[in-house]
Amino acid sequence: MKKSMLSNLWPHSRAILKNGLTAWLYVMKLTIPALILTRLLLWFDLIPHVAAVFRPVMGLVGLPAEMALAWVAAMFASFYVAIAIYLSFIPIMEPLTVSQISTFASMALLCHSLLVEGSVCKASGLSFWRVTAFRLLSAVAFGLIIKQTTLLTGWGTEPAAMVGLLEMNGDPTPPWLDWALISLKQTGLILILIEALMLMMELVKYLGLTRLMAKVLGPPLRLAGVGERALMVTVIGNVIGLGYGGGLIVAESRSGRLSPRDIFGAVMLMSVFHSIVEDALLMWALGASLLWIVGLRLIFALLVCGVITRLARRPGWRTVLVGRQLDLSQG
Repeated sequence: MKKSMLSNLWPHSRAILKNGLTAWLYVMKLTIPALILTRLLLWFDLIPHVAAVFRPVMGLVGLPAEMALAWVAAMFASFYVAIAIYLSFIPIMEPLTVSQISTFASMALLCHSLLVEGSVCKASGLSFWRVTAFRLLSAVAFGLIIKQTTLLTGWGTEPAAMVGLLEMNGDPTPPWLDWALISLKQTGLILILIEALMLMMELVKYLGLTRLMAKVLGPPLRLAGVGERALMVTVIGNVIGLGYGGGLIVAESRSGRLSPRDIFGAVMLMSVFHSIVEDALLMWALGASLLWIVGLRLIFALLVCGVITRLARRPGWRTVLVGRQLDLSQG
């Protein structure tokens, strides 16, 4: 039985691996320049200048002005750099409450690694600038929701308690050679994971498990505008990360299995809700509430993406929300 199943899967698997490599190469053409630009922003210490633009936003969502620097670091660098900056400000700031650290964590989770992840979205066929604007606006909107909830209910007014931090990656700007080697390992890992996930997807289809997943996960994802054909890659992106989920979207779209509507709905949802294990636990370690940064953020993402995907199908909104990259008139 096992031998028969493997013999049936192997010929098709070689084509899948080839498609995965092609998709990875295409994504890397956009990702590598974004990595270099992020590196230059850190190297020339330009992050503080960018952060100055976002200081008024911090007051709007009830955070100290200093947190703008940490948020921008998450946008352009990584969560580890953002956390290192936040820790450096602790001696000069009033202690943050659970509500405030949950606000910062949620905004960082909704809007981080913009250059790299935006490039992945672009490789999937979406507009880099539209997705980036969507993520920024979503982050501010969710921050306002948390602030107003706190004002109305008194939730989260106690000081945030750190429960231990994951190990930092050391110097955020290591020597160029070390940085190049680290980036090479990361891009190689993306290739391995994309190939493994594509094979896993094929195995799941072969075993007939996609119907079960569709029954369980289909209703909430359909609310967000994600079609059944994009169901599995969306779940993978939600759990593991946009880089991997976006790579799978590129491969699936090139195979013709996903329509423009499937692509748009899946990528928009993944852009604001992904990597829910590692990133969420990292923010929980700072004292953020998992209820807000995972549970309520998921509900927010589903509702917002549901509105966006439905508006994007209307001719009057299509140009504003989608641009010319995807033709959503194709179902």
